[in-house]
Amino acid sequence: AMAGAQPLHMGAWGPPPCTNAQIARGSFSAAWASDFAVEARVVGGGSSSSRSSLGSGHIHSGVAGQVDVATASCRHVAATAAVAAAFATGHRRRGQLRGQRAGVLPRRAGQGSGEEVQAAQPSWDAPPLPEPPLEQQRRKLEQQLDKRSDAGDSTASPAGEADASASTAAETPKKPKEVYPAHLRAAEVKRGLRSGKLVQGELRMLKNTCYFGSIQVGKEQIIVSGSLALNRAIDGDEVVVERLDSIQIEAYQAATAKKMRHGIGNPKKSVSEAEAMEQAFEVGKSSDFSGETKGRVVSVVKRNFRQLCGTIAPLGEALPRGLESLGEGDRVFYPSDKRFPLMVVKPPDDEDEDFEGKRVVVRVNIWDKFSEFPRGKWEKTLGVCGDIEVETQMILMEHNIDNQPFSSEALACLPPDDYTPSPEELEGRRDLRDVLAFSIDPPGCEDIDDVLSCERLPNGNFRVGVHIADVSHFVPPDTPLDLEGAARCTSVYLVDRRIDMLPKLLTTDICSLHSGGDRLTFSCLVEITPEAKIVSEEFTKAVIHSKASLAYSEAQQYLDGERDDNPDIAQAIQDLNSLAVQLRAARVDQGAVELASEELSFQLDSETNLPTNLFKYVSYSTNKLIEEFMLLANQAAARRISKEYRHLSVLRNHPPPKEDFMEDLVDLLKCHGVDEFDYSSNKQLAASLDRIEKPGDPFFNKLVRVMTTRCMNEATYICTGLVEPNEYKHFGLAMDRYTHFTSPIRRYADIMVHRFLAASLEIQPLNDALRDKDAIGAQVERLNFKNRMARWADFASVELHLFLYFLSKGPMVLEGVVMRIKPLGVSIAIEEYGAEGVAELPEQDWLILQERQAAYGRPLSPYEGVKISIFDRVIVKVEANQEDGR
Repeated sequence: AMAGAQPLHMGAWGPPPCTNAQIARGSFSAAWASDFAVEARVVGGGSSSSRSSLGSGHIHSGVAGQVDVATASCRHVAATAAVAAAFATGHRRRGQLRGQRAGVLPRRAGQGSGEEVQAAQPSWDAPPLPEPPLEQQRRKLEQQLDKRSDAGDSTASPAGEADASASTAAETPKKPKEVYPAHLRAAEVKRGLRSGKLVQGELRMLKNTCYFGSIQVGKEQIIVSGSLALNRAIDGDEVVVERLDSIQIEAYQAATAKKMRHGIGNPKKSVSEAEAMEQAFEVGKSSDFSGETKGRVVSVVKRNFRQLCGTIAPLGEALPRGLESLGEGDRVFYPSDKRFPLMVVKPPDDEDEDFEGKRVVVRVNIWDKFSEFPRGKWEKTLGVCGDIEVETQMILMEHNIDNQPFSSEALACLPPDDYTPSPEELEGRRDLRDVLAFSIDPPGCEDIDDVLSCERLPNGNFRVGVHIADVSHFVPPDTPLDLEGAARCTSVYLVDRRIDMLPKLLTTDICSLHSGGDRLTFSCLVEITPEAKIVSEEFTKAVIHSKASLAYSEAQQYLDGERDDNPDIAQAIQDLNSLAVQLRAARVDQGAVELASEELSFQLDSETNLPTNLFKYVSYSTNKLIEEFMLLANQAAARRISKEYRHLSVLRNHPPPKEDFMEDLVDLLKCHGVDEFDYSSNKQLAASLDRIEKPGDPFFNKLVRVMTTRCMNEATYICTGLVEPNEYKHFGLAMDRYTHFTSPIRRYADIMVHRFLAASLEIQPLNDALRDKDAIGAQVERLNFKNRMARWADFASVELHLFLYFLSKGPMVLEGVVMRIKPLGVSIAIEEYGAEGVAELPEQDWLILQERQAAYGRPLSPYEGVKISIFDRVIVKVEANQEDGR
């Protein structure tokens, strides 16, 4: 027998892939999963418990709850009696005792019982106790918010059905109810901003919900949650926000708990806004939203009138809550990006009416205070839902990925197609063309940023060269080419394509460090002892000639002695690996946290580009070898530029994990018998992860590290002149200074770092933009946003291909591991495919105890005697889920 099912959210973990025509890799994470992926059902698994013990446990739980309520009620009565006695004493002294009864007192917050408690009656009559002013304020605000919530929260009938009261309403028109508060006038906003009572910033929503967002004001992050507090603001709007006090926060939280929403065409799945936000956090848990201050929007200064992709709800489908009816020709539009609310849109008269089942583009238009949802403006039809090209174009559009051709002005900055370095360009560069150098990359990689070399020195030490493409040589500052690269910020890697930050002539030819040709580099030369102790570091502009372009698997063959066609390369790889192992051990000893990741590879049909096979990406020792020397060069670059340019440098910051996220993880582990999990420092966290590993269960070990990864704050770029020195650190790598130097072909941050290094070597002075910390700060914010969007687009592309793969294969029965017990089901990770999702457990069949992270089959149900606990292995049925029209 099978339980009911919920959509299974896809997830896996890893760095962006490198693709080619036939086989493409993609990394994905449940942290950014969406609902359309696959579906899971519990078929079997877990452990069993006796019927008698299950019943006994349930009874004890119920008794405990009754005792708590009784105790709370007694405390309430005692407190009431004491207050009444004091009140009576005061009146006796003045001889003014009145003949009134105390009556029923309402329960105060935190007093346990959910019922009203009858006050103990003294032998005299007393007037009712006055309500405290703060309580009056809270109650008044709650009543106001309740009215607004009710104004737009009626259950609507299917489109086209007549309402029995429609004719009556037409005869006596009613004044429309305000669903949202009016925005402040410009003069009020100006006064509030000047006084500091109000603040202004750009609203950014949590992924997978349009009910939870934040603005950043300097170092302060202000959280805005719930539709009433958001007050018609959407992702990307420039808004003015008022901070909330504790009473206001309580009232707005109560409103979000009452405001009901439901999914596409399924009013049976109604949830409150508070529950919708909780679900979004479970799917896309992110420490990016970690502010303690709460606020509400009082004005939208600049609306984000962006294009949105999505679908049109079919005619006859039940209307969403808050939409009692639609105007003539109006339709409901569901954006595929859940950070935006649904909209009402009117397709043009000349548009083909057969647009159901198609992806359409709508632009945000207006949103008045009388409307539950905004009105959109119809733009165009993209194509049929499920078509891989249509879906990919939608992914690019909704993540603000610029896929337009480079401008003619930018292309005019490029060297000729047959470019070779001239003698003038080689002048002043160190000539390293005779040094044995080679690259190690994923198979089929075209944009090769880095090459390694390893020379034995007469004193017994090694000189390791980390040679990086000298992209900044071909991208002069402030040129049209530079400005377009600065706007794009990063290359974007999808499963079946790559969207380059710079024109392909640079990324795959002139700058790419392929073997067999002279290439210009910015090289980091490190003298290092056989025991991996750093003797010296040096940066220099150079020219190299790579002798080999190896895949990771080919380099591994040299390392393992399975390939002997080039003994010199084999020896160099073995020397580099010996150093890399020791460097890694030293980092771990300093507190570096080793977090897990998972990558999948898709084999694509050469004609249709659809996935035909799916398999795990295999990682080798040579992957870690490359990682260590990239870290080494990046850290050396960070030390140099932060010393030379203390208030201008661009570094990579990674703060410690958010406390409440880690506490949640600790609670989950305790339910599995892990009592000690110290995360007070990165070193303690790394030790805890090592200590709880199970020798015979590698997937459990990886799963715990994956769950720990989700508790981490996002690593971001910073300008050293805009933050305190204690914010320079990188928690995960256990480094005081870290930056990005090794990938300038695909990251604009690395080009900025190259320019700082060149200026420190007196090769080229800093341009004006890198002399202004505010300009650097603005670019850094753009980098962080674009990098986040690129990651999300990557995840969405992997989810799309995973969905299409399961759609073509049909239902599959697979083994999974329980990651969390939720109120209505269990979250399950599928080891074989890196997928993750929720299998629903009907309440009539299962008793779920979240505090114990366990689910028990109820007596007389098909699952009687079955117990499912966190980290249990279960069998699930997985199939493509096409219910969610988004």
